Amino acid sequence: MSERHRRVDPGPTPPRVLLVDDEALFRETLAKVLRARGLEVRTAGSGAGAFDAIEAEPADVVVLDLKMPGLDGLATMHRLREIAPGVPVIILTGHGTVDAGLTALDDLAFDFLLKPVPPDRLLEVILAAIAAGRTPGSGRTKGDR
Repeated sequence: MSERHRRVDPGPTPPRVLLVDDEALFRETLAKVLRARGLEVRTAGSGAGAFDAIEAEPADVVVLDLKMPGLDGLATMHRLREIAPGVPVIILTGHGTVDAGLTALDDLAFDFLLKPVPPDRLLEVILAAIAAGRTPGSGRTKGDR
């Protein structure tokens, strides 16, 4: 049985996603799913790996796990803001609470999603974050909730 999934029209260059999660199987599986939908996906297993990856090659959006050993997602997001200030960050976590979500959004995450998230929903949020990142001041703010 064939199931159709939404695909991105990559145009001249596909959207570039940096996926950061310490769970290797989850990270690689999600990367494969997003690539199948037309995105260019690079991965990192830690905050430090994310810094190296984004310094080596720019990304249009970062999808970032909240709970990781070493630097957690919020600390990683703050440092990414210094390294790549215009790149939107989406927090994706299996350990989410309302307080953690509000903190992430207050700290200027574009969105806060709980695992498991349907791939097409994640794709929608990624594309919205990229569009908002290209338009100054169009991302979410505290007043948007």
